[in-house]
Amino acid sequence: MPGLIQGLVYMAAVKKKTTRKKAHYVRAKKRGVDGGTRARRTVSIVFLLLVVGAIGYGIFSGFKWIGYKLYAGNPRFEIQHLEISSNGKLKEDFIRETTGLREGMNLWELTFGEIEEKLLGVSQVESVRLERKLPHTLIVEVKERVAVARIEGVKKRGLPLRVDRYGYIMPPSIKSKDLPLIKGLDSELVMGEPVGVTDVDTALKIIGTCESSGYLRTYIRIETLDLKYSDFIDMRLHGDIRVRMPRFSLKPKLQNLATIIKIANGQGQRVKEVDLTLDSAKVPVTYY
Repeated sequence: MPGLIQGLVYMAAVKKKTTRKKAHYVRAKKRGVDGGTRARRTVSIVFLLLVVGAIGYGIFSGFKWIGYKLYAGNPRFEIQHLEISSNGKLKEDFIRETTGLREGMNLWELTFGEIEEKLLGVSQVESVRLERKLPHTLIVEVKERVAVARIEGVKKRGLPLRVDRYGYIMPPSIKSKDLPLIKGLDSELVMGEPVGVTDVDTALKIIGTCESSGYLRTYIRIETLDLKYSDFIDMRLHGDIRVRMPRFSLKPKLQNLATIIKIANGQGQRVKEVDLTLDSAKVPVTYY
């Protein structure tokens, strides 16, 4: 009997051990299958992305080739008439050389952006208008900057530089000696660059306001605008008139000034000094 019991125990132990090994084997086999599936899936996705990318590139290249054949590579759009004009001193030869444009080129060989970038790099150029007239004509219109004042920076020159209405610095010119002079700046001026000073913008607004009105232009003839004072602009007019000009309410202040000078002229008086910085109905005025 004891021998029989021992035999049964031994057989149970062997059976239990065998079952564990089989379960372990199945789990290991399952993990191997999952890893292979993931690898194949990754390869498939990468391959699909490559195929999609190749198709997309092919479509893009195809459209680009078609566009080239229809436009930039089409001899039908060869430039036969190149119409170049400027409202200033820039010559046609200079504009041709700057842009690289010439007859025989294709209308689409250079983009408008490329042409504009080359021309706007010239300090005298304010704006550019381009137009294609199919099939053979390209129109280039250049608008040059117009100086509205002379300007002095920290470094004094024999001839002051000039400035346009947008505050861009232009080369000096002896023909501009009658333009108003903006002075009193504590910064350097760079040719072709905007001044970037708020007081200069204010001075240009004063000049522009006077030039835009026949009434103001008749009685206010600006000679200098000195910006060195913090609480007012020292404005000198033709006839040796000094004006303390504020940096605010420019148009009404200038209209008031023109009226003062007009009344004085009508009464046979010469205005010497006007203080427009006070916010009062009665403006301090002195006469010669």
